[in-house]
Amino acid sequence: MPNDRYVRGRLKEYRIRKELLNAGFDIAQRSAGSHSPIDVFAIDKKNRCIRFVQCKPDDMPVSKINKILKEFEWLDGEFNVEFDVE
Repeated sequence: MPNDRYVRGRLKEYRIRKELLNAGFDIAQRSAGSHSPIDVFAIDKKNRCIRFVQCKPDDMPVSKINKILKEFEWLDGEFNVEFDVE
């Protein structure tokens, strides 16, 4: 049985996914079980925007949030994107 922290985190991921879809993103998906810095990703075709979200507890200290933002600031900006079907 999943622990309480896991359940709260999963619910937050689903809530954020729904919010992104409601905000006009065409694709919004959880990256469940990936153990990566990306918990939810979303794509907005019209604005050609890709958004990555790392979900953390609501009571996480701002200093820790800022540390995560600094660590992954390289994800902000432009990337060459490739699509493939295999």
